[in-house]
Amino acid sequence: MPQFLLSLDNKLAKGEAVAIGVLLLVMSFFAFLQVVLRYCFSLSLVWCEELTRYCMIWMTFIGMAYAVKMQDHINIDMLTTVVKNKCGFDLRHILNILVLIFAAFCVFYGSRLVVTTLHSGQLTPALRIPMFMVYAVMDAALICTAFHALIRIFDFRKDEDNA
Repeated sequence: MPQFLLSLDNKLAKGEAVAIGVLLLVMSFFAFLQVVLRYCFSLSLVWCEELTRYCMIWMTFIGMAYAVKMQDHINIDMLTTVVKNKCGFDLRHILNILVLIFAAFCVFYGSRLVVTTLHSGQLTPALRIPMFMVYAVMDAALICTAFHALIRIFDFRKDEDNA
C-alpha cells in the first residue's frame, strides 16, 4: 500500500473527527439555546431547530465514514468476532467489500438526488440555504466511506498486525 494513501486515510479521518466534534458542539449549543429561549422567555427560533437537524444529519454521515476507518461499526465488530472465534475465518475483507458496494450504490443514487435538487433550486424552509447542500454531505461522506473501505481491503499489513 503506497504510504501517501495511508497518510491521506489518516488525515481524512482526523478531519472527520474534527468535523464531528464541531458539529456536535454547534448542535448542542443551538439545542440548549432553543430550550432556554422556549422555557425562560417563551420564544422560539425556527431556524435553530432546522440547523440542529442538519447538524445531526451531517454528523451521522461523517460518523459513518469515521467508523469504517476505525472499524468500529458494532455489527462489523460483533460479526467478525463471532465468526473468527467459531470458524477461525476472518470476515473483515468481505464486510469491507460489502461496505464498499453499499457506499458505491448510495453515492450513485445520492448524486442523482443532489443534481435533481440542485436543478430544482429548492431552499430549506427556515435557513434558506440550497437544499442540495444538505444532501451533498451524504455523497461526500459516502465517498470517504468507500475510500476508507478500500484502504482496509488492500492494507494487508495492517490486517496482519490486528489479527
